[in-house]
Amino acid sequence: MEDPQTKLKLSPALQEDLYEVDAFPEIAVLYEPVVEVLEAYGLEPSIGVIAILSGGPQERIAAWEAGALEVLSPDMHVAEAQIRVQTAVARFRTRLDLEADREHLAAQRTVLERNLRLAARLQRSFLPSTLPAMENVEFSTAFLPQEFVSGDSYDVRQLDADHVLIATLDAVGHGVRAALLTVLLRSHIVALGSEGEIRDPHLVVAELNQTLLDARLEESPTAAVCYAILNVKTGVMRLSNAGHPRPVSLLPSGEKRSLGSSGLLLGIDPMTYETDEVQLTAGERVFFFTDGADPGYDEGFSEQLLRHADLELELQVGGALGEVIELDSEGRPEDDITVVGLCWGPLPEPSPEDSTQED
Repeated sequence: MEDPQTKLKLSPALQEDLYEVDAFPEIAVLYEPVVEVLEAYGLEPSIGVIAILSGGPQERIAAWEAGALEVLSPDMHVAEAQIRVQTAVARFRTRLDLEADREHLAAQRTVLERNLRLAARLQRSFLPSTLPAMENVEFSTAFLPQEFVSGDSYDVRQLDADHVLIATLDAVGHGVRAALLTVLLRSHIVALGSEGEIRDPHLVVAELNQTLLDARLEESPTAAVCYAILNVKTGVMRLSNAGHPRPVSLLPSGEKRSLGSSGLLLGIDPMTYETDEVQLTAGERVFFFTDGADPGYDEGFSEQLLRHADLELELQVGGALGEVIELDSEGRPEDDITVVGLCWGPLPEPSPEDSTQED
């Protein structure tokens, strides 16, 4: 049988190029293919076809429309034909490489997302599974990560019959790095001394600061923390703050106040911190919260807490957040959001007059 290249009277140089190209597993060189054959090859996207046709313009156009990478004719100038073949092959192989890279990246994204979801579950396992059920105090929390994992964390923990620990942490930044930082710090909160005594908040915060400094992490990451101990019987709260928004308190009278002071962020310099002591009033609500992406978030959230003050504690937190944050299609805010709210208020003892009237 006569060689199709010889029959089409192709130049020896072009014939050699076509032999080399046809040896590539992803390239097929077809001589005088009919449209149906080209369409059949088109069903396999990993194979590109170079068609050699002796027909006129209509046949060549039909070959293009059927999916050929390149269409050559015997009367084409040899140099032009060689360049067109090289260009077509290079373009197609580049496309295959890009598609392979996209598939590889998609597979990596799937694995990464699976790992991040696992990390998110692990991070949530560090959060309190239940809130303390103690006399005179009620708690409500909100935890909304900006990504799968959060640079925020919190703790609400009963220490003894009379005292409860409240802490909120906020690592500067987002994602895995910030989440690992909060895990590190949270694991180093030592609330009780060697003999079971409750440690002063400023000592705990100073130790967290030193922990971060001693870690010598790259880029010197920083974090904010507000750490408090509440005596649920007396309503005395002692707190220490390192670069964190000051807790907001709402009194039954409608008055709003900020509690305590705020020191330097953790991880900047060795330093001492202060412990502030405040006396809560029966019915007073206190809200610990991390800051948001919007510079006006703190003030806006405080105002919304006041506007929703007639609601139950949990609804108040949710209603206020709903007014100041926007969620994306997956229910994530622009920044990590954490809130710990509490209401303190022992019921007043009945007066002797009230007892007499009841009798």
